[in-house]
Amino acid sequence: MTQSLHRRPSLLFDDYEKTIIIPEQEGHTRAPILPTIIEPSESSFEKSENEDASKKKKDRPYPKDVSIDDMDMISLNTSFDRQMILGSPMYLDPLEETNRINPVILRLQNEDKKAIHHYSRSVPSDASNFHLEEIQNSENPFASIVEMRSKYILSSAQDSSSNAKNDVKNWLLYPEPLPKFWKFEYDKRFNGDYLSANHLSNQDELDINFTPDPTPLPELETLPQSNTVHIFTKNGKKIHFTGEYFDLDQYSKLEKKTKSRNTLSPMAQLHSSQNQLSIPTFDEFKSDFSFIIDTIQSHKLNEIAEKRLQYLLDKFELFQYLSSKSEIQENKLVPYRDFYNSRKIDMDYLLSGCVTQRQLSEFIWEKINLEPNRPVYIHPKTKEILTLKQIFEISCAPEESMSIGLKVIEDEFLEWYQETYLLQDHLIPGLVDPYTLPSKKMRFFLLTQVFLEFDNFIKGEYLAELIIRYIINPIEKSKYQLIQMSVDFQFYPECPDYNETENWWNKFSDWLSRWNLISYNIRWNVQISRIFTKLFTVKRVSNFQEFLNMIFDPLLKTSKYMGHLQLRYFLTNVCSLDLVINRKDAYLWKEFTDVNCPPINWEAKGDNPTIAHYMYYLFAGIAKLNTIRQDRGENAITLRNNCSPTSNRTSQFGTSHVFTDQIESLVCNLLLCNGGLLQGEPIWKTQSLMLPYLFYLFQIPIIVAPLSSVSSLSSFWQSIQTTSGNSKQSSPSPPPPNSPSSLIYEEQQEPESVKPIYTRDITLGEQPTYSLNPFMKMFKIGFKVTISSKSVLFNSSYTSEPIIEEFSVAASIYLLNAADLCELSRNSVISSGYEGWYKKHWAGVTVNRTDLKFPQETLGMIDEWYDNEIDTRIKHNVPMIRRGYRKETWDQEWIFINEQIG
Repeated sequence: MTQSLHRRPSLLFDDYEKTIIIPEQEGHTRAPILPTIIEPSESSFEKSENEDASKKKKDRPYPKDVSIDDMDMISLNTSFDRQMILGSPMYLDPLEETNRINPVILRLQNEDKKAIHHYSRSVPSDASNFHLEEIQNSENPFASIVEMRSKYILSSAQDSSSNAKNDVKNWLLYPEPLPKFWKFEYDKRFNGDYLSANHLSNQDELDINFTPDPTPLPELETLPQSNTVHIFTKNGKKIHFTGEYFDLDQYSKLEKKTKSRNTLSPMAQLHSSQNQLSIPTFDEFKSDFSFIIDTIQSHKLNEIAEKRLQYLLDKFELFQYLSSKSEIQENKLVPYRDFYNSRKIDMDYLLSGCVTQRQLSEFIWEKINLEPNRPVYIHPKTKEILTLKQIFEISCAPEESMSIGLKVIEDEFLEWYQETYLLQDHLIPGLVDPYTLPSKKMRFFLLTQVFLEFDNFIKGEYLAELIIRYIINPIEKSKYQLIQMSVDFQFYPECPDYNETENWWNKFSDWLSRWNLISYNIRWNVQISRIFTKLFTVKRVSNFQEFLNMIFDPLLKTSKYMGHLQLRYFLTNVCSLDLVINRKDAYLWKEFTDVNCPPINWEAKGDNPTIAHYMYYLFAGIAKLNTIRQDRGENAITLRNNCSPTSNRTSQFGTSHVFTDQIESLVCNLLLCNGGLLQGEPIWKTQSLMLPYLFYLFQIPIIVAPLSSVSSLSSFWQSIQTTSGNSKQSSPSPPPPNSPSSLIYEEQQEPESVKPIYTRDITLGEQPTYSLNPFMKMFKIGFKVTISSKSVLFNSSYTSEPIIEEFSVAASIYLLNAADLCELSRNSVISSGYEGWYKKHWAGVTVNRTDLKFPQETLGMIDEWYDNEIDTRIKHNVPMIRRGYRKETWDQEWIFINEQIG
């Protein structure tokens, strides 16, 4: 007779205490259950010590009842375990040159020179022995920075609680949200060539099993029976998208009805009455800026920041070892929700690079074959009209003018487009006469004007069709992919009163309405470039104040704004105003103007103002605009900026301190911005580790683009190689050992088949690689990281779903599990600029607390997002174990700071 053998339960499972079968109860089986949800405010070490010991002994199996090979996984409760989990007390090596000398030792040193010998030994010391309370005039620098940031964010109404669009009950959503189980392929409106628009509200005609959402939708009127729009086709078949049924007149009626019912939302009223602050002056900003510079340049604080960041990284690795299986089990127990049907938002998708090289080539080739004789360009001065065929005949032999196949968009064009056109010609319309360019560059310029600009002879039709065909239609079919598309602000020639024909705001909003480029899956960001020097040179502006007026005057002048319905609707979909910081921005000064010079007096022979000047005065404009919009019950706009890519360029804003442009951009973001940090990878390699530590403590969203950071500069490096003449050299010799370029040479670790590039420009960083991208370390530590695909035209994207491609590459290289991917997706939703109704539907969070027991999450040290249920995993599938770990670790970090410094 065969005897069955039963292996004893293993402690490798985190919930072994609940799933174990004790020997005397072998006849009884228990179904596995999830571990107890960790409340965000609950600490593992706050349990009562008077807990019933007999109950614990009864529920917990004896060590002899489990496998001996798993004994190392038994959780202990010793003082060392407490120190390991809390990271406190933390011991640091004493500084060799800046040790704090005890007065007793100093007195003994004067009496006996040998006494100092015993003190100078390298022994560990508690972090509290560094007397950090004496930094910054005996104040807690972290608490002071929190107060400073709160002052700027609240005074500019950038916080989520005062933003009218986060008022779920009163904010007007138009078009109204789609049914909960809506799918593109089941929508009968898209089955024919053209159907009436009222099918949206007739849910019975949708071939799906519809279950209404318990959250009531806004009361909207029935859409009109017909709404004629331009029809775009692909392969003879009409391209459908939900924007076909957008009606601007209907929005106007609903807007009037909503404002007459409630001119100011309750949240905005509360903010106006309690939290309205005066906008800090530039002198006050300079003082606060200097305070932060003093703090981050403290060697003592930097050493602690380095230790804490490394500790947080190691702690997550330990957490993964102990809880990864429980997370996987918890992921699997959530029905009908995984990474692919969780909302994920690309928060920085560039309009200038929104399609891939292959898609753009195929589109142009199609138009050449279908519409070769269509007039597409008119010269602004001579009024000469060119057809599409005539443009391609430029710089081509007659026999090969149309024989270009799928190589219309070649690498040479992309290099010119990225390094020349986008940095100047695109931002300053009407600056370049194409007939003065060399023949090939002339063809490049005309191609760009026809296919990649919205303000042209064909009213931006080709660009609109590109967006509908390759962006709106695919993401609406996917349903779970959304984007915040970033568009460049263009500085048109100045005209009296900024009339509607020469104003970028009006031009762009008119273009969106003309082609119905409206989608549930798209919101907008507006990018401002630092091109004052170029505008001054071509006499578009005469001082910095005129530069600012071109941006804000059309929005602040009430009569012009209220009379333009298209602009009003466009601004309801604008999330952020972004300052773009490029390594090619004008840097050298001819006349060193006083940094206190007001904008109206800043001429400086065209010298480019510092990053801090741009950021503060954009902040001041945003504050004025948000105040006006808040009084009208409209949404607020947040401010964002790039992390400067130049780590070795000294800032010109510092008068009493020396720091880099990179530090300057990060400090400005810390103080003035509540929309997050763009291109955040360089923050990990900044000179001061206090800055990334502060960004973690403040939970400021950081947008990273791993694939774009690898390939976006490739053409730039190639141009350096071509210019320096190294492209024709077979094997250039290494630079001298102590030269600046030797640092770049040593840090590059490329395959032997790739020739290293040498340059003597010390302001250039190292050539990026995916493996060197720090976003994964930042994610493990607990930064509020989100992934963006940024510009698919330059990052060699190979699929029609670039954001999924970004996640897939990261998951393949870093072996991310479902919990990691879902957490990144949820971060993008909470950090995004989408309306509060959608955040509640997609992530289960609101700005209003409904129950003290429900979890909460802090963003930017200002915004508090509260779960509207005790368990919201069904919406995003982020395990509660992971969320509890993040919240508890963040709370413990602030406890450590308050204990050591407070």
